[in-house]
Amino acid sequence: MVRFAIIENGVILALHKLARLCTKQVSLARLRNIMKETLLKLHRDSLFRNSFYLILATGVMAGFGFFFWLISARMVTPDNIGIATTLISVMNIIAIFSLIGFDSTLIRFLANSDKKNAKLNTSIILVGCAALLLSSIFIALIHQISPRLEPIFAHPGYAFAFIAFCVMSSINILTDAAFLAYREAKFSLIINAVFSFIKMLLPLLFAPWGAFGIFAAAAGGQTIGFILSIAALMWKFNYRPEFIINKDVLREVGRYSVGNYIAGALNLLPVTLLPLIITNHLGSKESAYFYIVMMIGNLLYAIPFAVTKSLFAESANDERTTIRNVKKSVRFISFLMVPSILALCALGKFILGFFGKTYSSEGIAFLYLVAITGIAVSGYALCSSLLKVRKGVTGLIAMNSIYAGVVIICAYLFIPYGLVGIGYAWLTGNAAAGIFGFLLFRYYRRKVRGTATA
Repeated sequence: MVRFAIIENGVILALHKLARLCTKQVSLARLRNIMKETLLKLHRDSLFRNSFYLILATGVMAGFGFFFWLISARMVTPDNIGIATTLISVMNIIAIFSLIGFDSTLIRFLANSDKKNAKLNTSIILVGCAALLLSSIFIALIHQISPRLEPIFAHPGYAFAFIAFCVMSSINILTDAAFLAYREAKFSLIINAVFSFIKMLLPLLFAPWGAFGIFAAAAGGQTIGFILSIAALMWKFNYRPEFIINKDVLREVGRYSVGNYIAGALNLLPVTLLPLIITNHLGSKESAYFYIVMMIGNLLYAIPFAVTKSLFAESANDERTTIRNVKKSVRFISFLMVPSILALCALGKFILGFFGKTYSSEGIAFLYLVAITGIAVSGYALCSSLLKVRKGVTGLIAMNSIYAGVVIICAYLFIPYGLVGIGYAWLTGNAAAGIFGFLLFRYYRRKVRGTATA
């Protein structure tokens, strides 16, 4: 009987373990099904899908960019890195200024247009010409704008190469807007991954040319992206390049483009001037620290920028979905930003340490401020997209004027405190613009409700 009882107890214990195991397996299977259904639901939602592609594209660029600068920092001096980062900043600013508002115009009008090819050709030609003009002016006025960079362009080949890189970089940025307008941001992800990987390896070839070699390596990646983007538009979206500026297109979108260009210029003004202010007042080493920290910060900012760009594209296709898309966007941004900010603050010193001991010691306080500013950047980006959807160009210009004015004025006031002072200027400007944008959005909503009631 005792032996039977032992066997019986053993069987019961085994059955209990089997039951718990089955329950666990059922729970795990159910959890997998829930996760699968959730991911499929998110993928079917074009706002989340394109946001994810844009975030991932920026993450891929930042990841390869991290190794690009890690390799570069080990191969050239901090002084050369500082000059190279200043050149890259100038190229990027020229490229973005050269968009003359056509990036927002394509997102707002391309998808529902019956003149897609004409809009693309007109945009590409005008943007390319603007980049050619602005880069040429920069070279011609280099002595007045940044005397420290003047020796670089004493070589005519470097000057011509700089101009060509600016033109191709500007068009490469414009094509990303076209892909988003078609709600096919996956092409931006693929192209960015390819050219970023190639760019990562280019310092091994160009480092012997010093500062301009590192710049050429970064700009060469943009050139590859330009070629791949044009090829993708021709293959997938039936784009046919023609050197024709369509006057009907200009009449249709001219006012909107000009308004967005003014707002965009104001938005870019601080980013344009800060590297030059730092280089001229603090030195090229501090410019290198600034650039590396902002590169890391821009990876964080990719979250609100990507989500709000997708919000803009979705609402431009159907304005009736705007409020619903705003609520989804806010939840999505909050879900991603809060843990990302905490993680960046916790790991910032470790991340900067990869670039060298001085980058970690000199840049960590600035990195903390850049991370915290992510909250203000999110609100600012959200309000910008809403104003673009509503075609509230005047409000957008006003908001960007506040942002640019506060950042630049505070930068000059706080420059004696070094990069920490620049960080406080950055935080103050973004916060002021975000608060103003929120109040402006509430004003527009009350105005719309009042009109509807009347």
